[in-house]
Amino acid sequence: MSFIEPQFDQAVRRELQRNPPFSDDDIAQIDALAVLFPHSLGDLARFPMLRTLHVVGYAGHDLAALTGHPRLASLSMRFSALADVSAVLTLPRIRRLQLPLNAIEDITALRSGLPKLREVDLTGNPLSEESYLEVVPELRRQIRETVVVSEEREWQITRKLHASGVPFDYYRQGETYLLCRPGLAFTNSPNAGHAEIGPAELEAVLQRGADEVHKLFERQSG
Repeated sequence: MSFIEPQFDQAVRRELQRNPPFSDDDIAQIDALAVLFPHSLGDLARFPMLRTLHVVGYAGHDLAALTGHPRLASLSMRFSALADVSAVLTLPRIRRLQLPLNAIEDITALRSGLPKLREVDLTGNPLSEESYLEVVPELRRQIRETVVVSEEREWQITRKLHASGVPFDYYRQGETYLLCRPGLAFTNSPNAGHAEIGPAELEAVLQRGADEVHKLFERQSG
């Protein structure tokens, strides 16, 4: 069996702890998968038993390949270009959505129709005002467990970045503020090489122009 995306071949090797060839039966029994830097998720239709999916650095903007997946209960997608989460409404067993540091603005699709949902992480996304100020509080009342988003200053800066044509995410890790480039448009390793910069300095850099923000990563590598 061959995959559209070589990243899926590598993911199956890690999961099964052996080299190909892989049979249909091998693939059908996999219930957890970690995929690094895929351009497409089209191969996911070949994993009918999949319950847990972890993706880093997805280049696409939606979850259409997951539509109607019968068993998926936990989805983690980080440092990706994901913007459209509407397909999660078709996942009958979804309980956990870990979607930090993507390009998600609109989460109104999460308002209803997900009775099993218990955990949501949207840290570092450029959420719209409606999503941040209205939908997030609604989710916290409905789920009553874990709904995590950025603090207001990091959220506002991330929105400013995206509105200025710089699709980067700003987040806080402990006492450190970091800037990352989600997806694969600007780096082959969106999970690494994040630029450390305080909020006031980043806002000043952004005022000087988008090109100056890109240069922050040159400073980091230097």
